[in-house]
Amino acid sequence: MKINDSKVSEIVDQHDTPLYVYDEHKIREQYRELEESLCSRYDDVQINYAVKSNFNPRIAEILLDEGAGLDCASKAELELADRLDADEVMYTAPYNRKDELDYAVEKGAEVNLDSVFLLDKMTEVPEMICFRIDPEIDSDRDLMFAGGDAKFGVSEEKAVEAYRKAKGMGVEKFGIHMMTGSNVTDASYFEYITERLLKVAERISKEVGIEFEFVDIGGGLGIPYRPEEDTLDIDAAAEGIVKEMKKGIEKYDIGKPELRLEPGRYLTAEAGHLISRVTGVKHKDTEYVGLDTGMHQILRPSLLDSYHEIRKVEKNDNPETQERTVVGQVCSSIDVIAEERELPELEQGDLVSIEDVGAYGFVMASHWNSRPLPAEVLVGKNGVELIRERQNKEQIFHGTFLDD
Repeated sequence: MKINDSKVSEIVDQHDTPLYVYDEHKIREQYRELEESLCSRYDDVQINYAVKSNFNPRIAEILLDEGAGLDCASKAELELADRLDADEVMYTAPYNRKDELDYAVEKGAEVNLDSVFLLDKMTEVPEMICFRIDPEIDSDRDLMFAGGDAKFGVSEEKAVEAYRKAKGMGVEKFGIHMMTGSNVTDASYFEYITERLLKVAERISKEVGIEFEFVDIGGGLGIPYRPEEDTLDIDAAAEGIVKEMKKGIEKYDIGKPELRLEPGRYLTAEAGHLISRVTGVKHKDTEYVGLDTGMHQILRPSLLDSYHEIRKVEKNDNPETQERTVVGQVCSSIDVIAEERELPELEQGDLVSIEDVGAYGFVMASHWNSRPLPAEVLVGKNGVELIRERQNKEQIFHGTFLDD
């Protein structure tokens, strides 16, 4: 198995396992495809990379180099944007503390408020404010990004109140934002949500007497995790989005707003591989294949029952497969990466690649069972580049009285 023309076995010889490996070419390819599909249809587009999906500075740097801005959700992500000299920075996070909002304003980020009450927490009200609107589109009941039982956003019925209050406090420029779905691969969905958001924008514009600098339809651009799943037709999605943008601008008299998106998963997920070594095989009612990683380093399967392909790194001479359950090292019965999955024979010492982990992989890792965080490498034009060192056991004690 190769990643961007580099043999995985040779990367492991140099950097050991478990190891996150990212394909720089794939990240750039995904960004360029998205940018071309939108910019060929609409003149004013801003793509902001959702840093929460993969916080590694080199990944963010690559996307900045491609022309992206950064969508940040914490002080640390704002600090990352500052250190990388990002030109376009947006801050979006729910239930903020006062110091977090003040820090976002201090750093010059455009602030996207999740609730009306956050206006009263701000020491300094900036020139521009955006609100995350919840138009109650019921798109994903497992993750609940929208609707009355979701924690996110200003409800549509309170949207006018939010903008009227901001205007009364001296805000002069406005954006409007939504984020209603996750990992959507149906292109028609993005046309629908754009239409819905623009209808909300029309009502706000008329009743408050404002225009919008930008319309941000959020992220949610999906990838196929399972072999049988469809790939998102990004051209069809862009066609629908832009069609509704142009129609809405002409129909609703809301100004000539910039079109914004904030993808994360779409840009980085398929570029990421978690390389792990088989530590042993146990035969009980099922065959358990143990790895030197686990839910402390790849949480999604245990937390969300998510599917990730598992590939044997070395060429498999035996094409036969059988059901095997792949598990990790954490002392918990839910530390299962793949349950009763059809896989080739795996033996102690074999290398496997857990696929599509470039988003919501390392960023969700923890020190559970007091295990150090893995290393991260980037494979690209500079060869194999170590972009995060592997932690050692001594670093686990950092900040405690045992810290040397």
